[in-house]
Amino acid sequence: MELNYEEYRIKKNFINMLLRKGKKTNSENIFKNILINLKKITKQKPNFILIKSIKNLLPKLKAISIPNKKKSKKKKKDVYFLMFLNENKQIKKSISWLLLNSNLKNIVNEIIQTSKNKSKTINTKKQYYKDIKKLKFNIRF
Repeated sequence: MELNYEEYRIKKNFINMLLRKGKKTNSENIFKNILINLKKITKQKPNFILIKSIKNLLPKLKAISIPNKKKSKKKKKDVYFLMFLNENKQIKKSISWLLLNSNLKNIVNEIIQTSKNKSKTINTKKQYYKDIKKLKFNIRF
């Protein structure tokens, strides 16, 4: 089975995020088991489900804070700038949200629920954008 570039990049990032104590073979085996379990449960292509769940989680924006350098009696708030994330960072962020909101035992269920837009990680994404929206008075364009 040959992977296209996008699938390869997602696979590579997923394996690197699963890396424990420098054992890449262990993380590759965990990734294979995740794909096998996805295939068993859904009876569809596991790569398709994984890509769909990661695409549902892709964040487009990031707020960067720049602290005030001048110390004055008035405490001024930090200034925030919105920045677009490149594709690689978007994928890494979405995979980290997946791994953060699930342990290795229930990650398959989390991936399936995320592909259907009904999971904890979707709520994490919504909370992320709410936090950015709270900063709207301090954002400079």
